[in-house]
Amino acid sequence: MAKKSLASLCFFLILLFATQEMMVQTEAKTCEVLSDKYKGPCFAGCDNTCKKQEHLISGRCRDDFRCWCTKNC
Repeated sequence: MAKKSLASLCFFLILLFATQEMMVQTEAKTCEVLSDKYKGPCFAGCDNTCKKQEHLISGRCRDDFRCWCTKNC
């Protein structure tokens, strides 16, 4: 009886560890969209506008002096 219990326990532990290894975390895809709330040429404050007003991940000024926000796609 003890051998069966030990074998069952070992099988359960192997199964548990095997399923943990199969779970792979992936990073969410992100996209950039033009800000709806930021007005004027972009020099500063874009990141704050995207985060606080538009509730997105982040924001940055690009070469075209417009505010682009990063969001999950």
